[in-house]
Amino acid sequence: MKLPTHPLVSLICICGFTSCGIEKATTRLEPTRFLKSTGVDMSQRVNRLPFQQSWHDPKIDMTLYKNIVVRPVTTTFLRTELWEKSKGTSISSKRAYTKRCVALAKHWDKSLTKAFSSPICVYYKTTDTQQPGTLILEVALTEVQFDPESSHTGNVGAIVGLPLCTFEARVTDAANGHLIATVADRRGPDIVLKSSDKPITTKSSEMICDEWSEQLMQASNKDLFPTVRRSWFNIF
Repeated sequence: MKLPTHPLVSLICICGFTSCGIEKATTRLEPTRFLKSTGVDMSQRVNRLPFQQSWHDPKIDMTLYKNIVVRPVTTTFLRTELWEKSKGTSISSKRAYTKRCVALAKHWDKSLTKAFSSPICVYYKTTDTQQPGTLILEVALTEVQFDPESSHTGNVGAIVGLPLCTFEARVTDAANGHLIATVADRRGPDIVLKSSDKPITTKSSEMICDEWSEQLMQASNKDLFPTVRRSWFNIF
């Protein structure tokens, strides 16, 4: 089906097409063992953060922490039994799906490294867990649904779709392992409108993870980001 060429019309149509996907993306999260093991109530939420679930220990003085270690994103807790929802020309088997998820996790590693290396991050990114005042951020990619259709053409290209990602994260004290904070979110589909007469390659899953990277970093700087916001639409 050909998309409308006017950006506003396209956006309205896309919102209608993706309403079911958005509803699924905002359903209540069911945590994996990654967060269940912490014993945190998953119904809690920090108002300034855009994640479906967030919690921090109110007794912790965060000014005591100056450094952060960002662990590689893990796919150990990934719900691979859902792989057939991503079945398409590029993903024909569970093995291909898992490989694609690992590639997404590696992309997210680079994205997190870039975000937490920013000068506006209040923590110094390090690999040394022995330094005093160090936090450890662990991130788990727990659910991924890829869009079988990878490109769209037209004067206004739309990256819409199935891409659906869920993650869980926890922050601990590197010295004693004390749990400082937890976060979890499900997101998708992201929508991007771009004026172009060329095909647009869909990389919405990577875009979702990139946005999470920025938001996780911004969460560390309450002075600069009193409210960490989510962007539902991108137009460029």
